[in-house]
Amino acid sequence: MINLLEREYIQMRDDLCRIGIIDIGSNSIRLVIYDTTQAGGYKIIKECKYSARLSEKITKEGRLEKKDMDTIIPVLHQFKEICDDFEVDNIRAGATAAIRNAANSAEIISYLSEASSIRIEVISGHQEAYFGFLGVINAFDIQDGFVIDIGGGSTEVTLFRGRRYQHSISFPFGAVNTNLMFSQGGNWNADQVRKLQLYVTGRLVEHDWLTTGNGLPLYGLGGTLRSLGKLDQKNREYSLPNSHGYVLEGETIEKFMETLPATPYEKRKDLDGLSKSRGDIIVSGLVIFHTVYHYIGASRAVISGEGLREGMLHDLLKPEQPVRDSALEYSLDTIIRFDIRTSKRHLDHIYKLALGLLGAFEREGDREEHEMLIYVAIMLHRTGSNINYYQSKRHTRYWLMNSPIRGLTHRQLILSAYIASYSTKSRKQKLSQMHKDILLASDEEWIHKLGTLVQLSIALDSTEIGIVSGVNARLHNNTLDLELQGGQVLIGLEDIENALKAFRNAWSVKVKLGFPSSG
Repeated sequence: MINLLEREYIQMRDDLCRIGIIDIGSNSIRLVIYDTTQAGGYKIIKECKYSARLSEKITKEGRLEKKDMDTIIPVLHQFKEICDDFEVDNIRAGATAAIRNAANSAEIISYLSEASSIRIEVISGHQEAYFGFLGVINAFDIQDGFVIDIGGGSTEVTLFRGRRYQHSISFPFGAVNTNLMFSQGGNWNADQVRKLQLYVTGRLVEHDWLTTGNGLPLYGLGGTLRSLGKLDQKNREYSLPNSHGYVLEGETIEKFMETLPATPYEKRKDLDGLSKSRGDIIVSGLVIFHTVYHYIGASRAVISGEGLREGMLHDLLKPEQPVRDSALEYSLDTIIRFDIRTSKRHLDHIYKLALGLLGAFEREGDREEHEMLIYVAIMLHRTGSNINYYQSKRHTRYWLMNSPIRGLTHRQLILSAYIASYSTKSRKQKLSQMHKDILLASDEEWIHKLGTLVQLSIALDSTEIGIVSGVNARLHNNTLDLELQGGQVLIGLEDIENALKAFRNAWSVKVKLGFPSSG
């Protein structure tokens, strides 16, 4: 007999499509399994990785031998078994530079596809750049910039403007093959570094459009960038160790160029934050990145946690319109669909009440950002109740800071988490202290102001049935006249009173509360 939880799971699965993306890269082979919605939202439910270093298996004649591929087939078989066990509806498998650039590429693809019973497609250099762009553009709310994807055997650079793909190029060099070409077993001297820089620059000068975006940000994909971000976060004791959205400033990049090539491989592989499997190839990847960064005149580098595999998924789910207008809205809609058991109508109603309250006060600070922070906090304030209803605020704070919200900076992510989880106890705490390396000095005041405003808005609809249909808020002589519109408020009066105490304190106002008449 099927119990209630099993029935709920089956109903949820009926509305979802489970997709496996296999990325056969030059350095590693990965399987990621996603649950996807009809609207194109997705959530990762499983990831597996195998370090293959295919770029190192290419012969002097530019071939990949079948005997070397025989080590890959059992990996693909296991990936297939995992997909079967997870009841994956559709598998998309793509091979990038190492196989794409092999002289016998078609033969290898046919051999692997037949032996593994998985249809494998060759991802062209143009496609790889495009998929990387799709991964980035749907993970950031940005208009213009460059994308760099440093793989094991190729590097893709893309320019986008107005959230639209403009130009791209795929270069046949990556972190693995240039390490073989220019270093001595992962050890570097100044002359070897200079030779690789000249080699990369020699290819960059062939493409005029690379110099047309001076001052734009550079969004980085791949293990090289993620590793540099982790190293920098460890060095700085950064208080929010998320890779996605982490910014590498020019000064940091220069420091890496001074220290990493000069560090012997044996010492480098033990650096805190760097995986041993990347100890040898981190320098070649860094030199490629540094050379491109300077050549295009980038203003800063931003690490993206989403790239080729997510791009392949976007292209599969919505090939006719894979670019979302807003990464934040798309991200929130997906989270609400997967993780929040309340209606969007109710959340939108709370946000309307919050804007009614905020509108009574003069514009201070960045009003547009404040409205966005309020919106995110309201949309996600219920996430912690999935763990424990009675301790939901504590769990909400942790969940938001470690969540897949896209379109926010790290600072905005922290602010959203504090505002969404605000409680009456919060007003006596200095909340910004733990993240003072990321937050601005002025953020402490706004956490309290926006946090109390959000909690009051939630309290005004604590029944979740919209009894308070609206608010009429007017501020004069330091007194906020707050008239509630709608039906008679019977349930939740204590919640409103408690929220008002904290609100009055944070905004330094008196509040005159008017309830709707019962007649």
